[in-house]
Amino acid sequence: MLKVMVVDDESIVVESIKYIIDKNFTDVMVSGTARSGREAIEKAELIKPDIIFMDIKMPGINGIDAIKEIREILPNAQIIILSACEQFEYAKEAINLGVSVYLLKPVNRSKMVEVIRQAAINYEETKLKRKRELDLKEKYEKVLPILEHGLIYAILHDEDYNEQIENYKRILEIHEEKGYIMTFEFGEGRETGNVIGPSVLSQSNYSKLREIIKSVLCCAVGPVMLNRIMVYVPVSFNGDDYQIRIESVKTAESILDKLSQKIKTSIRVGIGSTKNDNKNLLVSFSESLRAIKYAHENEIIHIDDIPEEQITNINSIEKHIKLLLERASSGDIKESAAIFIQIFDELCETSKNSFDVIKGRLLELIVMLHRLASDYQIEDNVTFQNNNYIQEYLSINDILYLKSWCLSRIEEIAGSIKVAKTNRCHYLATAAKDYINRHYNEELSLEDVSREVNLSPQYFSRFFKNETGCNFIDYLTQVRINKAIELLKEKNLSVKEVCYTIGYNDPNYFSRIFKKITGYSPSDHKS
Repeated sequence: MLKVMVVDDESIVVESIKYIIDKNFTDVMVSGTARSGREAIEKAELIKPDIIFMDIKMPGINGIDAIKEIREILPNAQIIILSACEQFEYAKEAINLGVSVYLLKPVNRSKMVEVIRQAAINYEETKLKRKRELDLKEKYEKVLPILEHGLIYAILHDEDYNEQIENYKRILEIHEEKGYIMTFEFGEGRETGNVIGPSVLSQSNYSKLREIIKSVLCCAVGPVMLNRIMVYVPVSFNGDDYQIRIESVKTAESILDKLSQKIKTSIRVGIGSTKNDNKNLLVSFSESLRAIKYAHENEIIHIDDIPEEQITNINSIEKHIKLLLERASSGDIKESAAIFIQIFDELCETSKNSFDVIKGRLLELIVMLHRLASDYQIEDNVTFQNNNYIQEYLSINDILYLKSWCLSRIEEIAGSIKVAKTNRCHYLATAAKDYINRHYNEELSLEDVSREVNLSPQYFSRFFKNETGCNFIDYLTQVRINKAIELLKEKNLSVKEVCYTIGYNDPNYFSRIFKKITGYSPSDHKS
């Protein structure tokens, strides 16, 4: 039964419509009437009519304004204006509000019956259309995680599944070419071995996690893999890599804040670099996992925020060789040596591999390691100077000596990279301090210095304190105060002039900071 509400301040109009409906319809009934716009709004909220007859000119709130309010609560209601006002502006606004029919009084009986019948048909069609839309949306929401999981698995299979990646992106309406991987790791800590807390990533919790991530980020969320969730993030704006990195970290911070409120466990987030095509998304995933290793509890790390990771981009040809390259690039001498021995033994165990085959396979590895060494700029190491390593390698004819030579070379390269990485950290810290020392008298911010050394502000803050022993603001303040002491002693400048010279805008604030650090006021130093 469709419900009708009649809104008119003339009783004869209300009674006429009621009479016509009672005499001509069995599936339509008048459920309420109103004599003003305000009463119409209040009754609409109460009875929720399917069809509304609305007059325009009534006491207080007029019909047009009443329709605006009613549309907020009853978007699908069929509204028929029945008015003596033949004004274009009213008709125009009525159309904008989705009014079904605009009738001018008086209306004959047959016309009224026709209008009510059509309104009933329109209401049922709208209701059926809405039901179809909801059914389709429900089905799509159910299949959407499956499609997103398929995209993530295709990415993990790398080049062999490039066509499948394109297919999934097309179905999911992902049109962006550029994208990166963000990985969430859950657990109380690697040291305790409790990498996944009780029921943290149960299926019920996964739905909540997925909902939170997608409420902040337009992305494809992968399934739970042990204690991790991998997320593919398409990049839709045309900023440079630094801007994309800053935006990705900010977005991750927002997600992490929401996740931390829902789940009582440690969360770490690693973000890989942005890639311009599907082929390198697996590299971005690998980078996100390496970044997580540097993250503390409830912290976000972007791969490009790790100084020692900025120099090289590892491309693997085999799973175990890729692992060796990763360990060597992290400066892990023992692990690199152990993995090489495993590779060597596996090659020797294969009976069809002759000495020449083994030698040829290992040559590929040695060449890649030397390229890695070159990326880290350690070719000036004594081991590499004036040394044609390929000619030396090719001259080896003994299997045991081949193993010993390769092992020695791998240990030397891994050790040199370890030193280079440490030097890289020192270099960036020095570069940051030099920049501060040159620009201390300007309006210098943490963001300015972090951009100068190509780190995001979030990571730079931690990095700078680890390397220097104090945070950015304390270091900048100390530089300014040291310069102030020098100026007060050597120059004929007032305290106010010194304040402005070193980068402060408020002499009173400068005096407080100066006394806090030195124990004296600026005027005491001047005298």
